[in-house]
Amino acid sequence: MSKKAKTVTLILSSLILAAIAAGGYWLLQETKPQTCEICQRHIHEHSRAVLLLGKERVAVCCVRCGITHNVQAGKPGELVEVTEYLSNKPMKPEAAVYVEGSRVSLCDAHEGAMMDQTKRPFNLVFDRCEPSTYAFAKREDAQAFVRKNGGKLLSWEELRKEAELKP
Repeated sequence: MSKKAKTVTLILSSLILAAIAAGGYWLLQETKPQTCEICQRHIHEHSRAVLLLGKERVAVCCVRCGITHNVQAGKPGELVEVTEYLSNKPMKPEAAVYVEGSRVSLCDAHEGAMMDQTKRPFNLVFDRCEPSTYAFAKREDAQAFVRKNGGKLLSWEELRKEAELKP
């Protein structure tokens, strides 16, 4: 085999290996569960929202987590997308009807209690993902959800105002 043929074979082999590695990395990224960058919880398909952090769009676990973060950061209302609870389709926050405080809570509780210096567990007094808040495209669907699971209906403006009032 000539030197030129060996060089071509080496280059092609390297390109094939690089393509396999890139494909494996992509597959790993697509199949691993998404985690909320704010609270580190699993992002559930029915409650996912997208938050604007600086100029970057970041997926968060739920509407409430995004709103709470924005209020704490002094930038209320920077959610740019919410997920419709029934269809899992993205929609604009202002177009949705929200159900707050139902018995359904998709955000998993954090595992393991935090301990103080005396090894006693802290009592949970704040959870940025509570009360649970879900988006619906149709008011009738939200009302049916409330009849079955409790909670109250809110518009986008009502939800934002309420979140701004909470400490």
